[in-house]
Amino acid sequence: MLHAGLLYDFSVDVVPALRKLKPKAHIEMFQAIDCTIVNPVFMLSFLGPVILLPTGVFLTRGEPGFGLLLAATIVQIVGSNAVTVAGHLPLNAELMKVDTAQLSEAKAEKIRTKFQGPSSRWVWLHTVRTLSSTAALALVLAALAA
Repeated sequence: MLHAGLLYDFSVDVVPALRKLKPKAHIEMFQAIDCTIVNPVFMLSFLGPVILLPTGVFLTRGEPGFGLLLAATIVQIVGSNAVTVAGHLPLNAELMKVDTAQLSEAKAEKIRTKFQGPSSRWVWLHTVRTLSSTAALALVLAALAA
């Protein structure tokens, strides 16, 4: 599950790196990432589990790993994909509207802290979707071993 790795990497590499930038640069870099990440390769890793996991569930009904694969499907689609669509995309869209040319560093810091501070909604939702994708991956591996 490429999605779990991408989200994990974003948590441990990208967000900490962004926090090392000055506030305006942080916002500008996140805006650049948000524009770039929606591409065919990313969409394959994001939508792949939404298509492949239910297909796997259908094909393995009655098999030993069926329940685990069903659980993986629910955890992935609800805990990661739905959280992204319902939670992250609106927050990202809000940040995309910020015109950094019109911001002081102090105002940019307030926006950055609200958006991606350690206790922000964005970070909380990102943690939920990262853990969900990781749990789904573990469930898929368990299903394969069953």
